[in-house]
Amino acid sequence: MDLVDFENALDRHGAELDRWPAPLAPPARELLEVSTDARRLLEDALRLQTVLDEILADVPAPLGLKTRVLANLPAVEPWLQWWTAKAWRPAALALVPLVVGFGVGMNVAGRLDEDTATDDEDMLLVLFDPDELDRLALPGDEVGVEP
Repeated sequence: MDLVDFENALDRHGAELDRWPAPLAPPARELLEVSTDARRLLEDALRLQTVLDEILADVPAPLGLKTRVLANLPAVEPWLQWWTAKAWRPAALALVPLVVGFGVGMNVAGRLDEDTATDDEDMLLVLFDPDELDRLALPGDEVGVEP
């Protein structure tokens, strides 16, 4: 790190090297060990920070500052906010059990033997075509006998 990079990082991240990003702090400490100009820049930044902390502690925030800052933020369409925050999160959470159930069902369905698969097909036929009921032999019933 050279003196120009150190000064730029000092302006960006402040005088406390512990708050600097991890890749910048070690080279800055090495530069401070060898450069008197870097130490002078750090001392100036520390003095400036101390003076600003003393002065700004006594200065109240301007009235309406929060309102002005919020007014300058880009507006979010209410329908877009509703659609993204209100609709998709619960829908995504509701889909989790559905996906898990589908996966478990597909796993179990793949293990069924042919006789069970045939029985399942017969049950589906009965559900959608009541005439198929006469073809099936139900336990305890006689096929084709009407009450």
